[in-house]
Amino acid sequence: MKVHYDMGDEHLKVLFWDIDGTLMRTDKAGLFAFQQATRERYGAEADFSRITTAGRTDYYIAAQIIEQLTGRKPDAQAVSALVHHYVGLLPLHLSARKGHIIEPVLEILQKVSDRPGFAQLLLTGNVAQGARAKLSHFSVDHFFDFSASAFGDHQADRDHVAAAGWKAVRERYEGITPDNIFVIGDTPHDIRCGKSIGSRTVAVATGVFPLSELALHSPWRAVERLPAPEEFIGMLEN
Repeated sequence: MKVHYDMGDEHLKVLFWDIDGTLMRTDKAGLFAFQQATRERYGAEADFSRITTAGRTDYYIAAQIIEQLTGRKPDAQAVSALVHHYVGLLPLHLSARKGHIIEPVLEILQKVSDRPGFAQLLLTGNVAQGARAKLSHFSVDHFFDFSASAFGDHQADRDHVAAAGWKAVRERYEGITPDNIFVIGDTPHDIRCGKSIGSRTVAVATGVFPLSELALHSPWRAVERLPAPEEFIGMLEN
């Protein structure tokens, strides 16, 4: 069902948030959950120093793990099974690690949620169940509309996740345009996938990529860290 909005000269702004390195740091809870899942399914340790994880989807990571251990590209069933196993272990590792919400994300989420004319969604490589586990662990899941968000379920490429998000937003909000969509993330993959749907991209250097490297990918805005809530909202509105 499409949602119609009447806001005079203003337009609805859709915020597509990345999770890891943007909203929170989990103290590598996901890595440890994947390690345990790999041991239990394959009886071996994966060398994660040879596996690219930042900005990647859960399915992409799982496929890399299996290919490293077996020497061949895995089929879809094997990848799905490892991801499912990982998701089942994730809450235990989130509880065992000392992760945290990155400042001032909580204040921004609260302020934006109280502001008319904004919708907060997710655009992430996490599968939906894993994303919910991470967000609920830090009690911030209620800020996001999961029904119009885009996740890495069965997707290896972030651009495909972004395309699914753009489709969901067009179906949800009447008259939405890419100029009023903002993809907020901490990796070049977030910038690239945001650009692939024509949205504005906000790159934040709170993950593993420094600001100088993020700036090379020409995001709409690049910041060392997210500014205070009113400044952040002003950046999007102006």
